[in-house]
Amino acid sequence: MSKLHVATAAVVKVSIGSPSGNSVASFVRRGEIVPEGVDKAQLTRLVKQGFIAELDEPEPDPEPVAFSADDVAAAVKAAEDAKDDELAEGRRVVEEEARAVAQAKTDLETARAAFETAQAEAKKSTPAPKAPAAK
Repeated sequence: MSKLHVATAAVVKVSIGSPSGNSVASFVRRGEIVPEGVDKAQLTRLVKQGFIAELDEPEPDPEPVAFSADDVAAAVKAAEDAKDDELAEGRRVVEEEARAVAQAKTDLETARAAFETAQAEAKKSTPAPKAPAAK
C-alpha cells in the first residue's frame, strides 16, 4: 500500500523531480496532498520536522453486490403497484372533477331556464311603449 503525505504546516515547499538533476519547486498548503515525484529522503525529512504527515491510502470500495432475480422481481412488482395506486388516485380525482363539472352544467342550465322564463314573464307584464306623438 502506497503512502500519501499531507501538509500539516501552513505552507511547505517541496521539490518535484530528481534530487541531483532538474527539479521543480511546488508549494503545498495545509491539508493538501503532497504531489507524486518528491524524493523519499525529502519526504522523510519533512515528516521528521513535522511539516507533513503520512496517511495510509484508503482501501478501494468493495465491488457492488449483484442483485438476485427475486430482488429484481420484487422491486419491479413494488414499482408497478405504486404506479397502479398513483393511476387509481388520478382516475378518482378526474372522476370527481367530471361530476363537479356535470353538476355545474346542470345548475347553469337550470338557472338559464329560470332566467329565460322570468324574462318572458317580464315582457308579458310590461306595457308596450307608447308611440311618440306627432307634432
